[in-house]
Amino acid sequence: MNEKGYGLERVFKPRTNFLYKQFLYIISVFVVVTVSIYGLIGLITFFSSMDIDPEADQFTNWITTNSAALNTWYLVICGIIMIVLAIIAVYYVRGIEYYIGDREVVVKKGIINKMEKHVPFRTITNISSRYGIYDRIFGIGTVQIETAGRSGSQMGPEEKIEGIDNYFEVRDQILEVLRLFRHQYATGTESPESLDSKEPASFEKQLLKELQDIKEILRK
Repeated sequence: MNEKGYGLERVFKPRTNFLYKQFLYIISVFVVVTVSIYGLIGLITFFSSMDIDPEADQFTNWITTNSAALNTWYLVICGIIMIVLAIIAVYYVRGIEYYIGDREVVVKKGIINKMEKHVPFRTITNISSRYGIYDRIFGIGTVQIETAGRSGSQMGPEEKIEGIDNYFEVRDQILEVLRLFRHQYATGTESPESLDSKEPASFEKQLLKELQDIKEILRK
């Protein structure tokens, strides 16, 4: 057990590829910002050169004369910002912990201010998976957890299990646990199934089996 009493075998973290994804995000933002800034400066210089206003000519000449120094300072500043963001990303990803218990899903994250979110199975209304372009590059995905208070017209899921490579399996196994708790739980392509006829002992055995399956998936 850890300091919170969670079974260590059920506590897991995002894959290392999730950190690489954050690095790629930072680089992509740098590229987009750089292209936008240089494109804007190019347009301003172009239109200024067509203007007969002496002040416009002075601006164009100043940009041309100091272009080397401006480029150097821009790259230095961006380099410092990217390094700081990369360090923050490392500590952020390392601070993430997921826990799937017998009655709830717990997500712990944060760098300075730690946040620990408990999502009981009985409040979950839907489980879905998401994998964008960056996720597909690194072979990872996200399991999104929606509850009655955040699903529907509300923006975003209640909580997310991000950066795992077996997200389909984790999603399906959590769905199986939800079926045990809700007795009638279905995805958009499945029909509801009732477990009312199951004996309590059978319910506990099946619940234990599904949680063990999740544990084995997360150990891979």
